[in-house]
Amino acid sequence: MLRMTSAPGRRESGQATVELALVIPVLLLLTAAVCQIALGLNCYLVVTQASREGARRGAETNDEGEARSAAVRACRGLPGGDPSVDVEFPEGRSRGKPVRVIVTYRMPVLIPGLSSLVPQARFSRGTSMALERDR
Repeated sequence: MLRMTSAPGRRESGQATVELALVIPVLLLLTAAVCQIALGLNCYLVVTQASREGARRGAETNDEGEARSAAVRACRGLPGGDPSVDVEFPEGRSRGKPVRVIVTYRMPVLIPGLSSLVPQARFSRGTSMALERDR
């Protein structure tokens, strides 16, 4: 039986280690990207719900401060800084007129140092509801 041997001085014992060293950074980058996308979807949903909460509270009370604090409370747990909340009464403050709450949030980047290369995602959602009472 003829046996194949490798050429003298040629080793293949480190091939798996080199391949692993090349693949691990790519896998880590893909994992971080998936986590960043999942965080973005979560932040989007929280900001949407916060604008609804603020508009609902504003419609119930006809109070700008109550609407703002309800929206900020609904945003608790978001990473990074607090969102900005704008409350508007575009047609006045009488019953049946709309109150509009706009929540804007900048989502941080998960990997430190990458924020200089990748711009921060910005989510802005607005919700309008009819006022249920006069001021």
